[in-house]
Amino acid sequence: MPNVFEKFSLLRSCVTDLDDIRRITRETLEDFINDNVIYAELRTRPRSFHNGKIPSSSYIDAILEVMKEYEEKICSRLVLSIDRTQTLEQAMETLKLAENYRTHIVGLDLSGDPNVKSFARFRPVFDLAKKINISTTIHIGELPDEECLNENNLIIDYKPTRLGHFNFRTNDQEQRVLREQIPLELCPTSNLLTMNLLDLTEHHFDLFYKNKHPLAICTDDSGLMNCSLSSEMFHVAKTFHLKKKELYEFIFQTSNLIFDKNMIAFCQKKLNIFSQQSNLF
Repeated sequence: MPNVFEKFSLLRSCVTDLDDIRRITRETLEDFINDNVIYAELRTRPRSFHNGKIPSSSYIDAILEVMKEYEEKICSRLVLSIDRTQTLEQAMETLKLAENYRTHIVGLDLSGDPNVKSFARFRPVFDLAKKINISTTIHIGELPDEECLNENNLIIDYKPTRLGHFNFRTNDQEQRVLREQIPLELCPTSNLLTMNLLDLTEHHFDLFYKNKHPLAICTDDSGLMNCSLSSEMFHVAKTFHLKKKELYEFIFQTSNLIFDKNMIAFCQKKLNIFSQQSNLF
């Protein structure tokens, strides 16, 4: 686990100007297009460059500029990330950016090194996000330690729009999430590494899938994890013996979980057309 977050930090240090972030955004979108993805939510932590001479708003503008270039090929939206190591003031600035760019920024994320237990500190930010109707997603249960399990309760109490990972949890927490139907984002390859699983058969996808829980399969960082959405879907389908119809229905229900609710009908229409053209059933 520590090595993973060291790599995230190293990657971040390689991005030194707006041209870098434009290139990364462009290559990310091209990868998704080549993978036949029709809707993508990209996550990024806003940052400034050159000691604040280039503000974080310019960072956002650069990403949105590239997204606009590709809007005829893929519907992409932005989710702004708050890092667990940041201050409350920095987190509030991120929320303000999300509010100022409501058209293309569809949510707020809490992620980063789970060794830093910080949700209680950021609770005012997420309460405000909920008040102004900004969707939220929070990484939860990434470590098996007691502090992490205790923080799980605080996050579940808040009831974000979606939860990320949920690798380590108590039975009571598991039942609460099932009962309250809080959607989960699962990243199989990333979770295998985080949980030190022998193989995917040990993954908690099966438990929640069998309970008909709202789920989305995600890639975490596809470059770092050396995976694509197709490869993640393939491994899940193969491991848990999903038939074509079951896989299609799973992907279809995932479309209900996207943050830009105006795009649900569009995504489902595309999926229906694909199923008809491919003679899936």
